[in-house]
Amino acid sequence: MSPVHPLLHQVVADYRLTEYLGAGGMGEVFKAVHQASGQPAAVKVLYRPEFAARFRNEAYVQASVSHPHIAALYEYSLLDNRPALIMELVEGRPLDELLRKRERFGNAETIRIFGQIAGAVAYLHQQGIIHRDIKPSNVRIRPDGQAKLLDFGISKGKFTPQLTQAGHIVGTSEYMAPEQFRHQVALTSDVWSLGVLLYELTTGHLPFDDKNPLMLRRQIERGQYTPPRLLNPALAPHLADLITACLQPNPARRPTATGLVRALTPGQPVERLRTLTQEAQQWVRSGQNTFGLILAGAILLSTGLWFWFGSPAQPEPPEPEVLVKPTRYEQIQVEVVNADYDVQLVLPDGSVQNKEPFVVNRIPGEALPITIRHQGVERQFVIDPGVNHLYQCYFDK
Repeated sequence: MSPVHPLLHQVVADYRLTEYLGAGGMGEVFKAVHQASGQPAAVKVLYRPEFAARFRNEAYVQASVSHPHIAALYEYSLLDNRPALIMELVEGRPLDELLRKRERFGNAETIRIFGQIAGAVAYLHQQGIIHRDIKPSNVRIRPDGQAKLLDFGISKGKFTPQLTQAGHIVGTSEYMAPEQFRHQVALTSDVWSLGVLLYELTTGHLPFDDKNPLMLRRQIERGQYTPPRLLNPALAPHLADLITACLQPNPARRPTATGLVRALTPGQPVERLRTLTQEAQQWVRSGQNTFGLILAGAILLSTGLWFWFGSPAQPEPPEPEVLVKPTRYEQIQVEVVNADYDVQLVLPDGSVQNKEPFVVNRIPGEALPITIRHQGVERQFVIDPGVNHLYQCYFDK
């Protein structure tokens, strides 16, 4: 019989610890219940004092966000002079556990799960927050199918101080972008991790996997991986295109997280997917003038030399920003025909409308995924490109 944890049944911020759930890199996690209301919670208690500053940063970042697919932080307190985070208890199973059982997911389920995670990351990026540790073990799937992004232990916000010692790299190597090995991190680093996650969901394998850390880093920096459709011939082509777009070694060529959410709809373009080589090939095929052919050849040659000798020690200067937001929107009114109270509309970026009539902006001719929340239950809908001004949906409980 295993010994009882000494913190069990203690009380922090009026939450009594009732069950030991496990330990992570910085803290131990317990299930807890609020003594007055009976509300369940997860309590994370720091057990490595050297990470106190990072623990406080986790509390600050998580408390500053509110999104349906991000676990909420209720309170920051102390238990026996040890920092403690009181958070939303997310029932269900970790995504990595489901992957081990299922091996891989089908296209429709991948789009549903990945869309929720990408939407949460897009929301974080709009707040200036980089998660830095996106991986299946940090995602939990509730029994109703809702995905929740967890663990902001190494996240970086606008006001996060320098917490990483010189020469140290934080993150999980298999999911890290090439620039992170050079101690450079940006929003697009999370997009790379999303690409690794999407590859794993659809193939059951990691794109970059080697027991030798140096060989693993070389694979990542060169973007060398088995094409996902060789491992899963049933993989939807637009999902394979998304993986290609995310796993670009040059950060400037990756799409935004918001662009990923848009491109999950078949037929939607992936931002910044085209490479210099593809552009040069189009020049040759189109039979442009002699100068154009020479220029195309030079681009192909220089690109080949770049891949032959490997990536430079420093990242390439960013390319001119590709237009992400459209120049014009059209307004669609959303009406839930069988619910007239306690209704919310959640957009892919995490923004919430609490009062009808709901009005959303979308790019003309594009499908727009939305979530309707009614009395604690959520349903996903897609406003089809053919809808002009009014979209009516029926909330089936």
